[in-house]
Amino acid sequence: MKHPHLTKTSGFVLSTVALALTVSGATYVNYRQDKAVDRTKLPEKVELNKSFQKWITNLKNKDLAIEADEFRLKEENEIYNTKWMTVYNIDEAGVKEQFDLNIVKYADTKGVVYSPSKRQFIDYRTMPRDGYGANQMHYYGLRDDKLLDARLLDCATHLNCYFDRAYFLDNDVFVVSELSRNLDKRAPDIPVCPVDQTCTYTVKVHLVDLNKNSRLVYESKPFDINLATLIPEL
Repeated sequence: MKHPHLTKTSGFVLSTVALALTVSGATYVNYRQDKAVDRTKLPEKVELNKSFQKWITNLKNKDLAIEADEFRLKEENEIYNTKWMTVYNIDEAGVKEQFDLNIVKYADTKGVVYSPSKRQFIDYRTMPRDGYGANQMHYYGLRDDKLLDARLLDCATHLNCYFDRAYFLDNDVFVVSELSRNLDKRAPDIPVCPVDQTCTYTVKVHLVDLNKNSRLVYESKPFDINLATLIPEL
């Protein structure tokens, strides 16, 4: 989301460095606390969440054979990348005023969800908007005195990817679910399977922790669906 009439100065660099140092410290502490936890399965805080329960029940009602205890950890990545992120200091001239306008802009928009604090949102709409592609998730929010405007997640269009749900667990952690073909996106010569034909897919649950600079990706067992038929029912 662009901030017209704002000039990014050296404060951007300092803010980005400060954010990275803060995240690094928090990541180390949290690693020590969590290293004994088995993360191969979907965390209980996700599985017991009301939004997750509603989501997975909806999929089952659409005849998808999917169970929460069958998800397995597939990969772990960091989320902050300065190439795809802009950091503003909220005390910079004009930043707070622009934030106050932007943060309420999508309050009643389907495909945009807000944190419990109402100071952050995720825009996962599957359409081009505000410089983001249909396969890119836009995060915008105030964290302490830093305003983050970032692309924190994207998916592979050649695998027919589709973000179908997102929700916050708290002000630091959110979940994004993705349907996509069960192939390695880096593999050569991936055969085309149109979305209006039956293809093999999996569901990926992305668990994003803004404090830990972490994205855990859990994947379901594969199943065969016609995505074009399923999407209107999600």
